[in-house]
Parts: sequence; C-alpha cells; structure tokens
Amino acid sequence: MAPLRGESGVARAAPAPGSGINRRYEPRPDDASISAGAIQRKRIRVSRALTPRVRAGDTGEVDCQRAEAHLRLLAEDELRRPASAWGERRIRVGRVADLLTAIGALEDEVAGQIMADFDLALAARQGDDRGRRILLARLQRWPAAARSRPARPVSSGPPAPGPVPGRLVRLGQVIPVPGQAGGGEVYLLSYARTGPGHQLSLFVRSTRQDGPSGPEARTLEQFTATDDRGTRYQMMVRDLGGGTDGWTLMLAPGPPHDPQWLDLVTAPGQPVVRVGLNPPARSPQDATVTAAPVTASPGDHLLHAVAARLLAQADLAGFPLRHSAPRPGSLAPDAGEFGDVIAALQAAGALSPLSPVPGQFAALCARLHLTGHGITAPPARELPEPWLHMLEYDRRGQARTAPAADGGAAAAVALPGLDQITLAILGLHNCGGRTVVHMHASGPVNQVSYPGAELYYCPVTWIRDSGRRWHATRTLGQSVHADGTALRAQVVPPLSRAMTGIEVVATGRSAQARARLPLRWE
Repeated sequence: MAPLRGESGVARAAPAPGSGINRRYEPRPDDASISAGAIQRKRIRVSRALTPRVRAGDTGEVDCQRAEAHLRLLAEDELRRPASAWGERRIRVGRVADLLTAIGALEDEVAGQIMADFDLALAARQGDDRGRRILLARLQRWPAAARSRPARPVSSGPPAPGPVPGRLVRLGQVIPVPGQAGGGEVYLLSYARTGPGHQLSLFVRSTRQDGPSGPEARTLEQFTATDDRGTRYQMMVRDLGGGTDGWTLMLAPGPPHDPQWLDLVTAPGQPVVRVGLNPPARSPQDATVTAAPVTASPGDHLLHAVAARLLAQADLAGFPLRHSAPRPGSLAPDAGEFGDVIAALQAAGALSPLSPVPGQFAALCARLHLTGHGITAPPARELPEPWLHMLEYDRRGQARTAPAADGGAAAAVALPGLDQITLAILGLHNCGGRTVVHMHASGPVNQVSYPGAELYYCPVTWIRDSGRRWHATRTLGQSVHADGTALRAQVVPPLSRAMTGIEVVATGRSAQARARLPLRWE
C-alpha cells in the first residue's frame, strides 16, 4: 500500500494486513495528524435483529476493522483539503461516522474518538483564531454530547417485535359537528388501545384547516365520551399536527378496561352518538396480513430507503434532493455524498461489490437530474417497478393529476414485527389534494428519535393500489412516546377514491410484511 502523506510531507505507511497492531491512537498535543494504522483489529458480530446477512458471502458480520480504517483514511484525506473548508470537511467525515455507527459497523465510542481526533487535527491546522476556538469548543463538548445521544438498539437474540396494540377496531363512522368555526363532519377511522393510551384516529372536513392551536383543535377538545360502565372521559388532542393531516384524540383519563362502546357528545347540548367498539366478525373483505424473511444486505436496504425518500420528495429527515441544504450533524448528505455512502457501506462489508443496487441508484440519480453524486458504478439499464411508477408520476407532473377527492377509508390492522418495531395501520383519508395514512409504531426502536433514525431503523413502506400502481410514503409528523409513536404518513402520489383496495408493503432489514386492505370510502 502506498504511504500516506500529511500536510507536513512526512510519509506514514498504512498497516499491512495481519500486522497485529492493536494499540488505539492517542493524540499528542504536538501531533495533529490521524493515524490510519492506529486501529484495534477486531470483528464484531452484529445481531441479526439489526443487520441481515450480506448477500455475497453470507458471513452474518460487518467488518468493524475495515469500517474503522475507512473512517480514519477519510479523515486523513479531508485534512489535506484547504483549511478554509473545515466546516465542509467535518460534515463529510461526521456523516460517514454516523452511517457506520447506525449500521452497527462502529461502536459509538470508537466513532466519537475518531471525530474528537479529527477536530483536534482541524484545530491545529486553523490559521484564524476564530475557527480554532470553534473547533476546540466543539471538542470540549464532545463527551457530553456522546453521552446524551440515544443508544443504538442492540439485541443478542432473534428480532423482537414491539408490543401489538391491545385492541384495534375499524370504525368508519361520520359524525356531524355544529356549524361553527372548525365545524363540519368528523370521520372516525379507528379506535386503538396503545401503550400511551386509548385513542381515536380521525380527520375533519370543514371550511377551515388549522393546526392544533386552531379552531378545529378547540372543537375536538370539547368532545366528551361515556363508556358502557358510565365512566366519563374528556378528549385531548395528541401533539401531532392537525388540519389536513388528520387528528389523534386520546381519552383522558385512560380507561381501566376495554369499553364496549362510547357515547360521544361533540358539544354541550348536542345529541349523543354511539360508537361501537366491538370488532365485527371476520368477513371475506377483511384485511389479510402475511410476512416473509428477506436476504437483502444492510447496504441494499439503506439505499432502497434513500431511493424511496428521493422519489417521495422527502425533506432533511432523509437524504435530500440537490436543492436542499445539508444540515451539520444529521444523517442527510446531499447528492454529492452518495458516493461516500456507498464506499463506506462496501468498506464495512454491509454492501456487496456484486450488488446491483448502486447501479440502480446511479440510474435513478440520472433520471432525477442529480449530478455530482460520486457513484462510480455504471447506471443500471433496469429499475425496480416501484421506482419506475414514481418516475412516471414525476414526469407527468402533479399539475396534470386530478386532485384526490376528500373522504376517509377506515382501517385497523397490525403488521408482524419487523426488526424490533411493530406498525399498525389505523386508517387513511384524502383531504386538501393529498392522501394521509394514520399509523402507530411500537417496540424498542420506537424510542430512537435522533435525526435520521427513521431512515435507518424504520421499515421502508410502499403502497400498491388496486390498479397495481405503486406509491411511496413519507412521514408528515410523529409524536414520540416511550410506549409508542403516533405517525402520519403522506402517500405520493395521492390515492384516487376509485381505488377499491391497497397492499401495504413494509420492508425491514430482516423481514417484509404485506397487508391487503379493502377500501370503503366514506
């Protein structure tokens, strides 16, 4: 291997395979370089609950030694760039570090120490006092920041699903609301007993669409309910947005039992509306749910998740389009860093060199006119069918697509557990020209909420309508709780009310779940 040269011009050789170097690098005050040879040689087996087997070789492992070496070499390479670009250099190295820790190729402590060494080296190279002070202050804050970051979920056994909501009831009931500001019709989609409490998922069709502080929220919080035992409840709006995105109402206090029905009153003096909470007997039109294992590598899964985000035009919570500004510290590189992502995945053994996905991703970037992505694989000639359907929609343009008519379709079904997370579908609605799915997530991964977590830990969710066209999804809002997260996801493009059913396909790193739902629009 060719020797490495720092800015001082002194050659330093990278370690040869099998050199047995096991001393971790300790920077000295007079040494601002980062040694590529200061690597503890080890391979750590990662739980299959977090990382499925790699397609080529099927070792069941990621190569932690190669991942650490790759990050150190990237840091060394960035130190050769002009000193004025220290901010961009740190963003690039930091994102690759976050990527490698997210897939389990690096421990948080190892990645944090490399970043601390890198900050020290950057500070030593700064010609202006202000830049040096910023970097040294960041270096002093690093230990506290590392301690405050949520731990990556780890399991030594098979994938553990999250707790399934104790009760799911499909409702499909329309209730008129007094004709005042925020009034109109309330579409009750489902009732669910979840970890945070008993909840109703709904949306309101009215002349005004405001957020939680608007008249709709005040109208909904006037609702009261009485159960079959005579217990009375108030309604509380869960902090999850509102308006065209829909609403989640929590019963307060939480019922100590499973009510058989609720007598709902929308406002003082209004008539009582009974809402039955006994699930009907199963009919041939009910949802059907299946599950099967998958063998995609962690890198394949990640790139498919990124592609879904791009096609759904997601924001900085995922990998943004080229018009989105990168955000320091997030897991959202711009298009120019896709090549860095693929190189890091391959170095860690999380992406096979024989995988077709990098070439498919390069072709997708070309179709989306994303230039400078840094992907070296030649563009593939064929793309997955869901990607093609989304590209056809993008080419037609939203202006040429008839807006989805307002309405709701009730649903209440739980998917099998996927990589320590369980998803429940609680209904969907069309409002304001878009389709929104109400969901609930539970399980250990539910508590991981630092930026970009959804991209790496949550299943990739696609929807295929009864016309056999694919739709991507993107998260509109979420309300995180230790016992469960309420979610609302937008379906892109929106569903037409002419669709009589959908198939929801959620793919995790080790398994895939499918739910076929009949749609009866109200």
